[in-house]
Amino acid sequence: MHSDNKSNKQTADILSLITKQLQQLTKGQVTCLDAQKALNRYGANTMAISRNFGGAFIVRQITADHDQAVEVANIGHIVKVANKYGTPLQVISSGQNWGYGSAMATDDSRAHFILDLSELKRIELDEQLGIVRLQPGVTQQNLRDYLDNCNGAFMVPVTGAGPSCSIVGNALERGYGITPHADHFAAVTSIHAVLADGSYYRSAIASLDLTEQNTVDMAYKWGLGPYLDGIFTQSNLGIVTSMSIRLAHEPEEVATFYLFLAEESDLERVFPLVQQLLRDFAAVVGSINILDSRRMLSMMVTNADGLSLARQTDVDRLMQEYKVSQWTCIGSLYGSARVVKAVKKEIKHKLKGNTAVKRSLFVSAREIALASQFISLLPDNLFAGPRRQLTTLKKTTQIMRGIPNEVALPLAYWRNPDKPTPLHGLNPAKDNCGLLWYAPLIPATEGKIREFIDMVRTICLKFDIEPLITLTALKHDCIDSTVPLLFNRADPAAIRAAKLCLDELFTSGCKLGFVPYRLNVEQQRRLLSAKKPHWTIVNKIKNALDPNNIIAPRRYNP
Repeated sequence: MHSDNKSNKQTADILSLITKQLQQLTKGQVTCLDAQKALNRYGANTMAISRNFGGAFIVRQITADHDQAVEVANIGHIVKVANKYGTPLQVISSGQNWGYGSAMATDDSRAHFILDLSELKRIELDEQLGIVRLQPGVTQQNLRDYLDNCNGAFMVPVTGAGPSCSIVGNALERGYGITPHADHFAAVTSIHAVLADGSYYRSAIASLDLTEQNTVDMAYKWGLGPYLDGIFTQSNLGIVTSMSIRLAHEPEEVATFYLFLAEESDLERVFPLVQQLLRDFAAVVGSINILDSRRMLSMMVTNADGLSLARQTDVDRLMQEYKVSQWTCIGSLYGSARVVKAVKKEIKHKLKGNTAVKRSLFVSAREIALASQFISLLPDNLFAGPRRQLTTLKKTTQIMRGIPNEVALPLAYWRNPDKPTPLHGLNPAKDNCGLLWYAPLIPATEGKIREFIDMVRTICLKFDIEPLITLTALKHDCIDSTVPLLFNRADPAAIRAAKLCLDELFTSGCKLGFVPYRLNVEQQRRLLSAKKPHWTIVNKIKNALDPNNIIAPRRYNP
């Protein structure tokens, strides 16, 4: 018998033993899948990688009064049995971490098992505090529907990943969005988790609070004693079973503003204004996104056949057709109608002294609805470019208001020769899209921003990858960039070029001070050094909490 066949048989035998034990321990509340079914369900990704699946365990939500305790106990049973048989667990919420690995594990040295928490969808809202406790399976759309049904006047912490993605999963990856609580983990107030030995973690405050509500645990982020909640983010130190997160109240007024820059060099002259807006109106202005012309076009042009945003001639023609500027700054104002009106007036006053902004636009959802109604009365063959731009503005404004949609997802299909029509209900992994993310932090100075832009464009064009640049100013002193590397999954040369491009961006960027805040599952195992002091400490904690290395081996831990 070949070694691979022998290994596969051993894995199947172990799964059979685990399945019998889990069915008894959980009374059938955990569904077990074999390796092939696990591969079919979880194997799709946008990175063109594969993993050796051993099987999968799907934890079901139940509805009895003691359901949460039972669900946590079931997860405890799974990790204890996994320890017994030495079976590594890759834990997922929705498994839709597009461009970073989807449901794929970091380590592939052993056949791993998926621990799927996507069916745990409990939502508990304290409306007075504006804090919600969520389980890992709660998606952006799940929370939006819940809030709409109970008339909860709160905003969903949305991202561009789309309505079907987990809120807990994004916060644990330290993701960010564009609503007032832009930094999603900063809005997290408490975490509950199961450790590798099956024990249950809560903060010291939660343990001391003898009331049933545990209100102070939900409301006070830092707890008592050493702050431990943070070790469960970007890590493999435990399995988060629920999370409390502050929601931004739905304000009386939301106004989105757009600043259009006609010249490439105008960016340096506008960035100080962006910093000033974030500094002076921190409680009113959310994060500000700065998108180059290619990135804007990638959101507006759905038919990419024969087009390449790596070719300047195509870029110039499309910019003219769709009325796209060299750079577009997008932000929102949140507050009472009087406050928004006052801040809008102040911003317009500041714009008078900045000649780099060739045109500005302040627009509300109501105004966009009126414009859409007007343009719908015109013949379909008129104003094709403005129609597309208006549609994009409408969806972008919805995102700013905490309403999840797919406005950013068609980007993943730019190089996909088999795009679904229409582009709705999208799943880039299952639809065979090619997408990798480069997501570095950038020093907030005009010189370093220009150096970053030049680096990205030079390296991307070298590999015939379209340099689609977004700069997100989360605060006046913190710039994050997200650069999608798009490629045709059906072309082996394109796959190789995209991966080489990402490697060069990482290496060159680190030399210039542009350091990623997130890494995909391949980068985590190839680019991190276990000898560095930070990772040495992480490994000591891992050895103490998970000596058998069961939970997500090597995930953010070389």
